[in-house]
Amino acid sequence: MSRRLLLLALTSAACFSDDPPQLTATVTGDDSSTTSTGAPVTTEVAPTTTTTGDDTTSTSATGTTEPATPTTSSTTGETDTTSDTDTTGGPVVDPCKFETPVCPAGPSGTQGSGQEPLDRCNFPLTRAPEWDNLGPLADALAEALPTWTMVDILADLNNTALSADAVPGDVEALELAFRWDNEDFNKYWWIPQGLTGSADARDDGRLDGREVALIGWWFDKELANVSFEKGVRVTLVDVTDASELRLRHILLVEPVPGDPVDFKPVPVRAGGIAWYGDTLYLADPTQGLRVFDLSRLLEVNANVDKVGYDPKVADYYGGLYSYVAVQIGAYKHASACAPRFSTLALDRSTSPPELVVGEYCDGLATCASAIGGRVFTWPLDPVSGRLPFDITWANSAAYTGETQIQGVTRSDGALYLTSSAPPGDPGALHVVPPVGPATVHGWIDTPRAVMLDGDRIWGMSEKSGARFVFAAARSAYEQ
Repeated sequence: MSRRLLLLALTSAACFSDDPPQLTATVTGDDSSTTSTGAPVTTEVAPTTTTTGDDTTSTSATGTTEPATPTTSSTTGETDTTSDTDTTGGPVVDPCKFETPVCPAGPSGTQGSGQEPLDRCNFPLTRAPEWDNLGPLADALAEALPTWTMVDILADLNNTALSADAVPGDVEALELAFRWDNEDFNKYWWIPQGLTGSADARDDGRLDGREVALIGWWFDKELANVSFEKGVRVTLVDVTDASELRLRHILLVEPVPGDPVDFKPVPVRAGGIAWYGDTLYLADPTQGLRVFDLSRLLEVNANVDKVGYDPKVADYYGGLYSYVAVQIGAYKHASACAPRFSTLALDRSTSPPELVVGEYCDGLATCASAIGGRVFTWPLDPVSGRLPFDITWANSAAYTGETQIQGVTRSDGALYLTSSAPPGDPGALHVVPPVGPATVHGWIDTPRAVMLDGDRIWGMSEKSGARFVFAAARSAYEQ
């Protein structure tokens, strides 16, 4: 504890920059005051429609269809599931095990026409070798460094956000909003993308009685004009009291073998995060999902801007952050239909809850069709918070009928999609029912991820100089 107290004393102001000198940015909008080889499978089978033809966005598949045999470890908490059983031991056989699906040719509808179901058997996720490789390394790091929980971090927040009365764009029924401090509001090499929170993580929607949001950012070293990588960070924000919005940044890291065990940044353009229990999922755009342990955050030295172990001083650093969250596993897609993991959310309206993944398509750089973006869902084991099988097929898959999707979530079969179309800053929110055409609503400018929280819907914006997070009355968007 002596080292932690020293770090807290050194970093209590926490207003120093963790990056190169700040450049000028123009503010826009109103800142008003701111299977192993046996293929165990999912228990829930959703009705699907098989579409034939060639996938216009198909690339070679990544991941493996022969995942490593699971082993139990203190980090992963997973047990051998090489037989066709669910995590409770009951026999399960998913029809997808015996299917040879064909990738779809592309959407047949028009923009706004609604969801177009796809054959879910096209979209399996496999348990990747990272579960076996990273687990022991994470355990070793937890032995070498002090560990803390998210509840502990909630009692050790070291910076503030600023309450806002309005946000840029056309948001109806605004209930709560905040902007970042001047450094994070303007800095354009840390880019906010993902959004989750205690509404996803806990059954009661609270972390130790507090309502919190968790924001994901990715680091652009070219914009920062530095040679080293920082990867991805998340920001825990206590939003219980709008007059006192406190926060702390946490760096995500991947353990690497060594003597001692080391860690490195996670250099992906992270587009989405989802928090369930003590597990954090990070969308890895072309690979699938990375998984991080939030039950054992590591305390590191925050005084030097480097990441990892420095043998000269025998100490670990977290890029000027005091805490890091360690990757413990991954799920890789094994689909010839090449799903892209652009954004990520959690659907708590289903039993069990499901991860929701959406694709960004613009018809130019990505996808042959501007409305070729798909949405997929995969079930979570409600106890472990992990995917339940070595091979887990999607519970559902569909074309969305919308373009340039930046954020997605789902409830009772309805999709909530944020879009950066048309060109320019204005954003839109598309609500797409299970059957029938979508409705479109005004939304925040430069929108990114979206989250449902009971009677509220959360959103956020990306643009440097106009970065806000907000909650609005959900009823205003379901009429």
